[in-house]
This record gives sequence, structure tokens and C-alpha cells, in this order.
Amino acid sequence: MKLPIQIVPLPTYASWCNPIEKLWRKLRQDVTHLHRWADDLETLCTEIDRFLDQFAHGSLELLRYAGLEIPD
Repeated sequence: MKLPIQIVPLPTYASWCNPIEKLWRKLRQDVTHLHRWADDLETLCTEIDRFLDQFAHGSLELLRYAGLEIPD
């Protein structure tokens, strides 16, 4: 029996293939870039919470950003 599986050799750690790593990259790009709130931990935490809350109920945009194939 032939299964529709394709073996893809990956390096030991391939962060660019891991969707959660792509979420952390987007967080860094959108929120923590240039350490705008380096001296204000409360604001930093608030902004991170706000960033993550936008995905609490799912996000097709984020799934596409992470590289997952989403049918239109």
C-alpha cells in the first residue's frame, strides 16, 4: 500500500519550519522590535497580551503567515 507521505530531511533544528517560531518572529517584528518598552515592563506585557489576544479565536492571516496552506 502506498501512502501519500513525503519524507523531508530537515536539520536537527529547523525553526523556519516550525509555525510557533513564526508566531514569535511576528511578535518580535510587531511588538518588541527596537525595545520600545524596555524600561516599562507593564506596558510591554500589555502590548504582548494585546498582540496574542488578536489570535485567541483563530486567524487565517496568521496561519498563512506561518506558512500553512489555507484554501480560499
